[in-house]
Amino acid sequence: MKVVVAGTNIRNVAESAKKAGWRVFAVTKHCDADLYLYADEVVYVSGKNVAKETVRRIAESHNAHVVLSTGFEDLKVDNTLGRADRDVLDKKRFYRVLERAGVPVPGKGSPWIVKPRRGGGGTGVFLSEEPVNSKEFVCQRYINGVLCSASLLCGREIEVVTLNHLLSGWKEMNAPDFVYSGNITPFICDPDIKKEICKIAVETAELFDLQGSVGVDFVIADKPYVLELNPRFQGSLDSVEWSLDVNLFSLHVASCEGKSVHIPKPRRTAGRAILFADRELKLNIPPTHPFFADIPAGNTEKGEPVLSILASGNNIISKILVRKRLVYEMQL
Repeated sequence: MKVVVAGTNIRNVAESAKKAGWRVFAVTKHCDADLYLYADEVVYVSGKNVAKETVRRIAESHNAHVVLSTGFEDLKVDNTLGRADRDVLDKKRFYRVLERAGVPVPGKGSPWIVKPRRGGGGTGVFLSEEPVNSKEFVCQRYINGVLCSASLLCGREIEVVTLNHLLSGWKEMNAPDFVYSGNITPFICDPDIKKEICKIAVETAELFDLQGSVGVDFVIADKPYVLELNPRFQGSLDSVEWSLDVNLFSLHVASCEGKSVHIPKPRRTAGRAILFADRELKLNIPPTHPFFADIPAGNTEKGEPVLSILASGNNIISKILVRKRLVYEMQL
């Protein structure tokens, strides 16, 4: 079994596929040191314009399936495992579909949160006292609440895998405002709220043509509001697999093939945090280190994501912060 995994950041998908018994060929913008542990071949691409032909060429030469991940979800290539509805990737279309269906989304009003029409991870998102008059942005009322995500599998039926606490703009990780900073799995909340989130997540996914692993992001205030839908493997992959003792790539493939899947309950709390550089860094961390992932092969510039910090068990946040200090102790 062979698969080409393509996306701007794909170490987690490549790792899951490798552990599921697949030969992996990686096409990516970030050639992390630990990606080479899981991929037979790693090909750098600067963006989507060259990615399409690169993915097609490698897939044809190896007779491989294709999995499209972060940033490359809408590449038009054959033999893909998974399907992403284009209306999901365009936030204006996405919110229009949800509003017509009566799914709760943030409305209009001040203060405004302004989001790029396309893209994810909180990049380019900012607050404004006035709406921005541009077709390239979506403006909504900012809702101050708790962030979470629902990990789903879309196949014969839509199944909820787990809920995750979504970390955004985490200052201790030097993350810019609203930028995705990691996950903690599972997300613990009132049972009635959990039931409502799961119900809305499934209803949201049912509105689109999706297949495989997807995620729905929420903000919880007076009620859960849908923020976006990620039609691909999510950044929570590490924490979900560690928490539930599952292989998400195997579940993704089974869902795409219309097979039934068994989803166990969480066995432990697991977390992944993304550390951003507060200055230029060059690290001396082996790619097999158990606390870290997405380890850069070279220098990291100020403001860029450095690596992922992993932890499990009790006191997740404290463990992550202790391991953050280790990163700076392992500079060259």
